[in-house]
This record gives sequence, C-alpha cells and structure tokens, in this order.
Amino acid sequence: MNTDFALLLTGMRDDFVAELPEHCDLLEECVLALERGAAGAFDELFRRVHSLKGSGGTFGMPLVTGVCHQFESFIRAAKERFDPLAISQALSYVDLLRRVAETPARDGAVATAIEQDLELLRISSMPGCASVLLVEPSIATRKFCQGVLEPLAVRLVSQERGLSALELLLHQPFDLMIAARELPDLNALALVAALRESGSRNKDIPVILISSNSSPAPAYLNINTTIKRDAAFISTLTRCAGDVLAACSN
Repeated sequence: MNTDFALLLTGMRDDFVAELPEHCDLLEECVLALERGAAGAFDELFRRVHSLKGSGGTFGMPLVTGVCHQFESFIRAAKERFDPLAISQALSYVDLLRRVAETPARDGAVATAIEQDLELLRISSMPGCASVLLVEPSIATRKFCQGVLEPLAVRLVSQERGLSALELLLHQPFDLMIAARELPDLNALALVAALRESGSRNKDIPVILISSNSSPAPAYLNINTTIKRDAAFISTLTRCAGDVLAACSN
C-alpha cells in the first residue's frame, strides 16, 4: 500500500510539473488583466498564486513554494499601487516560475541561480521585507510554518536538509533561520555551529529551533529560542518569529 501511494504521489507530482507552464500562462494573463483594470483580476491572481504555492508544498517542490510565497507577499504589498513598475515586477515573478518549470529536479546550480534572482527581486520589489530560511524535513510542519509567516510578509526559503541550508547561508543574506533540531545529513546544532564559525554575513543571525528534545542547546550557539512540537506550537512560533523580525527591523 505504501509503495502504491508513493507511485501515485510521484505520478501526481510529474503531472504538476508538466502543467506548471500552463499555470504560468494563466498567471501572466491575470497580471495583464490587472494592468487593464479588469474587475476581480487582483483576487484571481492571488488565488492562483496561493493555490500553486500549496501544490508546490504538497509535491515537495520548495522552489515553487518559495517563489509563490514571496509573490503572495508582493501582491499584498502592491494591492493599492499596481502601477507599471509593479506590473513589471509581477511578471518577473511569473518568469521565475517559468524557469523553475524548465529546471531539471536535480540541477542544483540552476536552482541556486533562481534563488539568488528571487532574492534580488525581493530587494527591488519589496524593500525592507525580511528574509527567512526554514529548514524542516516534514512537509506538514513546513506548511504550518508557512501559514504562520504569511501574515508577516517575509521572503521565505525552505530547505529539507542541513547541508543544503548551510550552502544557502554561506551565499545568500537572511534575517532569521527557523530550523528543526533533527535534520537529514547535518543536524541543526551542527548547522548553527558551522554558521557561527563562518565568516559569512549570516554568522550572527537569530535562530529559532524546533524540537521535541527537552535537552537545551549549548549556550555558545546563541540560539534565540527553542519551540516544542506541542499543542501551543503555532501560537508560540507566531509570537517568537514576530518578536525576532520586529527586533530586526528596528
């Protein structure tokens, strides 16, 4: 049964990837309709981006999720000012999604280039918007975290593994990292230790640790807070992430 389910999920993921260019065409139509002032164009654009983000999370495509999450934040911020510049920036987000659709799943170099261009687009389209790295192997927990961070209008980048997260941290700027304590290939404590010893611009960024482990993290890692996976997880993450990001903006 598990094998059958995995095959079914793989088939659905392949279908999603094959249909992604068509989704991009529809997003472009929505943006152009918005430029013309068509009624309902804003809500339709937001709905399609939100739906695409959810599908990216379901099928384990963090690059789609990351682009769509930032695109959503941009749409919210630009709601009252969809001038020609905002239209051009919205089309740039669609172009990034097209590049994702054309990228082979294992082509890490192209994926990294897309993430770097997404960061540049964030800086130009949403100046002052915070950048958050979420390192979490569980799809369900990533969805919870994404739901918490959505209202904060941040650029969200998701990673499942510690080594890939460290690679990003050494090359791209972030304002906050939220990481599960147990990760494939490199646990979060080792990840933070490597980051603190690095000479990167992120060496001192705040870190929120997600853990079911009650043992405290070593003090020298300067982890801001540890959140337990319990009934209060969502409310605690909402408060802690909001406090950290508010402090970053001051």
